[in-house]
Amino acid sequence: MKIITDYGQFLNEGMKPSNEVAEILDLLKNTSTEDILAFRDSLSELENTSENLTESVVGDLVDKLKRKFYQVVDDKIWKYLINRKRDFYVDLIDKLNIFDLTTLDDVFKNHPNFKLESLYLAGGMDKAKDVGAGWRIVVENEFEKYPGKSTGLPDVDLKEFGEVEPKRTVDGEYLDLFIEKPAEAKKLYDKPLILNPVRKEVDRTKDPDFEMAAKKYKTFNQDTEPEEYEPTMTNIRTTLSKSIEVGDEHLVRLADGVFLGLNTAAGAGTYGELQTQSFMNKPIFVYMNDDTWSFSDFSMWTFPHISKLMRNTDEMKTFVATIMSYE
Repeated sequence: MKIITDYGQFLNEGMKPSNEVAEILDLLKNTSTEDILAFRDSLSELENTSENLTESVVGDLVDKLKRKFYQVVDDKIWKYLINRKRDFYVDLIDKLNIFDLTTLDDVFKNHPNFKLESLYLAGGMDKAKDVGAGWRIVVENEFEKYPGKSTGLPDVDLKEFGEVEPKRTVDGEYLDLFIEKPAEAKKLYDKPLILNPVRKEVDRTKDPDFEMAAKKYKTFNQDTEPEEYEPTMTNIRTTLSKSIEVGDEHLVRLADGVFLGLNTAAGAGTYGELQTQSFMNKPIFVYMNDDTWSFSDFSMWTFPHISKLMRNTDEMKTFVATIMSYE
């Protein structure tokens, strides 16, 4: 009799191919969108066939797909697919829609109450070298490039893109207005309103005491004595509780969806926001904004909740164009 020696071995017993999903996703990472969507459409043959889905029929369909897409995927994905049979194939058709950045039809189908009026820019801040401002500015600028009404609101600073009269980017006191009176704030802007927490969390960049405490916090390790934590920890906890966390959570609550800039700087706060969105059944649009990444760098918990996946900046621009043209 085989003896299982520890709890971890017990959990993993019989689950040797634990990395298969990550490997499959990494294959898709570098596959063209056109090939992925052609693959998705070919899978729909499984739904439309009138034959009983015996292993022979599934095998024939797999062979047909394999011949057609042998340059796109390898045997690992086919082994994985055929072992799951019909349910997996049919489910995969919908899952591959996350790569179709030219439509929002599937998003509205899966989120019947979704309104495309405001998007919250989630992502790493504490671990990001620029407090996560860089990629958010790029996204704000992409939305601001599209025509819109003249709001007459104070200019917003888009850093390397210059200062502009905002059409969709909500800044300063207007973020507070959005939290207190969202309907009133929405009247001032074209949609979707872009809610950037970096613009809300002024304490991170404008409060010298908090900035110094945050830098000192990053020097603490297991050898740091408890008394050395103070007053640094008190400063951080007070500022986060009073000035930062509450405002961010209200923006997450009020936003119609999350536009997530995902990279390795994403930490507990980001995943907490995603979990909140999941409970609220709001869509999550993921923008992989770092050129050097692998799916295996991130918690697999995230992927079932993704509505659309942008693998680079060009795909982000394609998806923004889809949002702006969607009626």
